[in-house]
Amino acid sequence: MDLQYIFTSLEGRINRAKWWAGVVILGIISIILGVLIEVIFGTGFFGGFLATVVALALFFPTYAVCAKRFHDRDKPGKMALYGLVPSLVASLLDGWGLTGIGDQLNIIGWLCVLVNLGVGLWFLIELGILKGTPGSNHYGGDPLAALT
Repeated sequence: MDLQYIFTSLEGRINRAKWWAGVVILGIISIILGVLIEVIFGTGFFGGFLATVVALALFFPTYAVCAKRFHDRDKPGKMALYGLVPSLVASLLDGWGLTGIGDQLNIIGWLCVLVNLGVGLWFLIELGILKGTPGSNHYGGDPLAALT
């Protein structure tokens, strides 16, 4: 598996297995860095700043993985931005402490939860469950053709 291609290129197509692998790797990195930041720096200003840096740093690899999977569904890769940008904004608002205090969410916090839930379900179904288009499409050859 070419991880550099998966996380840095916006060209071509990837199948569901590579999308899942990319999402799991990015999720593990995000969780590990989030826990380290919270344990070492807490949830104060500097911890929130570092969480923002991590969210911004992981945005492009996440976009690259999702864009190629949208290509596999014969849809433009920019569709990934329709879900990822609102999710990034929600994460940034949470990182800056604008979503409530502790476990008490304010209206912004609930909106962020709804946005992340909606995007998560959409991407789970569209990118993680549904098959790609068989054969070649506008974005390249079938990624499963090399496997058969």
